[in-house]
Amino acid sequence: MKSLLPNNSTQLERAIEAAIVDTTPVPLRMLYNPDTCPVALLPHLASSWSVDRWDEKWSEPVKRNAVKASFYVHAHKGTIGALRRVVEPLGYLIDIVEWWQLNPMGVPGTFQLKVGVLDTGITEQMYEELTALIDDAKPVSRHLIGLAISLETTGSTYLSASVQEGDIIDVYPPQPRDIVVSGVIGRGGRETTIDTLDVYS
Repeated sequence: MKSLLPNNSTQLERAIEAAIVDTTPVPLRMLYNPDTCPVALLPHLASSWSVDRWDEKWSEPVKRNAVKASFYVHAHKGTIGALRRVVEPLGYLIDIVEWWQLNPMGVPGTFQLKVGVLDTGITEQMYEELTALIDDAKPVSRHLIGLAISLETTGSTYLSASVQEGDIIDVYPPQPRDIVVSGVIGRGGRETTIDTLDVYS
């Protein structure tokens, strides 16, 4: 097929097509890549990749991540991985607790979700969108029995400690005092007695 124009095209339209067909770049590789596709064309790419939910209010990174995750979500729908791929690109943290992980053990075929929201919080519209996304990706045989939304915030805490030690010394002028000396005196003695006997005859 050399022309995309219908059979009833005019001579002028065919001439224009022939003039620009070789000079107009068609970057299909760029357009079909979620990382390089222009933002204005992302909704069309999302449609061709069968993205289940789309919102024009999403930020550009969220839109690109939703398109990137689409193939995985469709290939693994009904799994925990698909739930994560659907929810986490929107900036939520998800923790899945299945019925056998509950204490006491829950009803078979049920699960609970704990969703951590960013510092921005969550609105009613965001909550409805989140529940719709979860409903699309969860297994049909599983029933959601609890959805807990928790606001998580992060920050830095700085701790410091300081120790000061010192001695207080009072110095007064010296006062004269009696000097008392005690000690032991050793005494010793010796006596020598000599008798001299002279005998004369």
